[in-house]
Amino acid sequence: MIILNTTYYIHSSVDAEFRRWVRDEYFPSALSQCGLQSPVFATLLIEPQEGMAGYAVQLSATSREVAANWHDGPAAALRSQLSSRFGQKVLFFTTYMETIDIDL
Repeated sequence: MIILNTTYYIHSSVDAEFRRWVRDEYFPSALSQCGLQSPVFATLLIEPQEGMAGYAVQLSATSREVAANWHDGPAAALRSQLSSRFGQKVLFFTTYMETIDIDL
């Protein structure tokens, strides 16, 4: 399973609006794509900078190709809209991860 994690740093002045965006736009768009599931929205337990909050937005994908198609297509358009809307009050980066089994 592939985990697509995007970490966001959000200025406190747009925090509530950002959370609504994730709930009302980002996750519905992602879940309409075949092969994406299990949305997770988590707060980071560190303050990246005074007056900012950190969030991790995760989706599980059936393959890296599914994750990349979402990330480079519809998600890129959503992130562009987010940047246009909030400017430098929102920073983000994306990480692809793969779950592994370990025998202990």
